[in-house]
Amino acid sequence: MTFHFREDVSEVDCLHDVTAAEVMQALAYSRRWPQRIESKVDSTVLQIFSRTDAGRGVAILVIQIDRWDWLVYAARALEVDENAEYTVWEVQQ
Repeated sequence: MTFHFREDVSEVDCLHDVTAAEVMQALAYSRRWPQRIESKVDSTVLQIFSRTDAGRGVAILVIQIDRWDWLVYAARALEVDENAEYTVWEVQQ
């Protein structure tokens, strides 16, 4: 899978309290938790819970643009309750 950042907006507008490097670390993490999101766009949209190299929880919204290509639409740090839920999911894997 290949991930690309949006070119139509600045990183400040789509990355909230995370850096592009952290997003790429999280997308490379082996225990990503993808969750399909209902959307009006005619593409697959996923919210991915993952971790950076430092163990920080990150939520990343991606849109499939081709079979193996995904657009990083937005990203943010996990909320406390999301991080707890993700930690439980990780242990069960």
